[in-house]
Amino acid sequence: MPDRAPRRLLLLINSLEGGGAENVMARVAGGLAGHLDDVTIRMALLDDLPAAYEVDPRIEVVRLDSRGKFGRSIAETRRQVGAWRPDVVLSFLTRANCAAILGRNRGNYRCVISERVNTSSHLGDGLKGRLLRRMVAWLYPRADVVIAVSSGVAKELAENYGVPRARLRVINNPVDGPGLRRQAEAEPGIPLPPDYFVSVGRLVPNKGHDVLLRAFAAHRNRERHLLILGEGPERAHLEALAAELGVDGRVHMPGYVENPHAIVGRATAYVSASRSEGFPNALVEAMALRRAVAATDCPSGPAELLAERDTGATRGMEAAAWGILAPLDDAAALAAAMDELEDPTVRESYAARACERAGAYGNDPVFDAYAAVLEV
Repeated sequence: MPDRAPRRLLLLINSLEGGGAENVMARVAGGLAGHLDDVTIRMALLDDLPAAYEVDPRIEVVRLDSRGKFGRSIAETRRQVGAWRPDVVLSFLTRANCAAILGRNRGNYRCVISERVNTSSHLGDGLKGRLLRRMVAWLYPRADVVIAVSSGVAKELAENYGVPRARLRVINNPVDGPGLRRQAEAEPGIPLPPDYFVSVGRLVPNKGHDVLLRAFAAHRNRERHLLILGEGPERAHLEALAAELGVDGRVHMPGYVENPHAIVGRATAYVSASRSEGFPNALVEAMALRRAVAATDCPSGPAELLAERDTGATRGMEAAAWGILAPLDDAAALAAAMDELEDPTVRESYAARACERAGAYGNDPVFDAYAAVLEV
């Protein structure tokens, strides 16, 4: 009998320009290349943008020309599907997910989409947000499998977007603890104060850096510094707010840094004030680096990670099992969480527990879970 032709897996995402989902896509792609035999993998990037993340050399990367437009994304995906004839398509992010589903009129493939964020919070309000929510509710239930990055994201997709629970799978992001610790041993690349809290995230409203600054200004340790790693359109507003609060001399925003782990790994503790997450990559990476953490109980992820429960139950500062939680948009409670981490004994206890918790999200189980869902 002739040998069976290798099955074809198409990975689809907006770009690899930067961000948590893009980083995870690159890592999952490499993991699948190492886990799957007799499978040819191609990654299609909807937009022709510079890549921030390297892709395993065993994977062919093609750049399409969607220019960030929804209609062009569908057309480009259909052309790619018609030309390459994949057996399975795995997509990340809303635009790519919708394009993967709508591309099926040009190919007979197993369609697996992955939601990386809390859908409603990500799509926002206003006319555009309402239209996008209707489109998600119309399209997502048509996928063969919908991977949710956390249980909270899965619950929302089932309750608010009509995705059948039988088609939902929860696969958390992979965390390469040993690799992160190796990166953390490198020189940080920028001057660091001796005692600082750190937060990682784009300078956008969703990351809640305004709340973080207000909490930091209320924190009782007036000698400690705060580093916010990331870049974005809120920089000027945040710099002005820091000056208004009188903490601009102790707040540092160095922008994008190539190796944030070398900075996070030297921090006194990690703090997040996000207004929404899917699975908080930077938070769990800090935990893997043995940092005590404090985070807002936003939808979805931090409470699931730190307290093993659904979002939204936090009232005031909560000393959870693996970190400290504060209610959403509550600067006073987040300041109290920072104060709680002032005690070195408390901080060290949380750091040890955080590292143990992060160990549950290793690479191999995640890659095995993807391979099982893709059925390749």
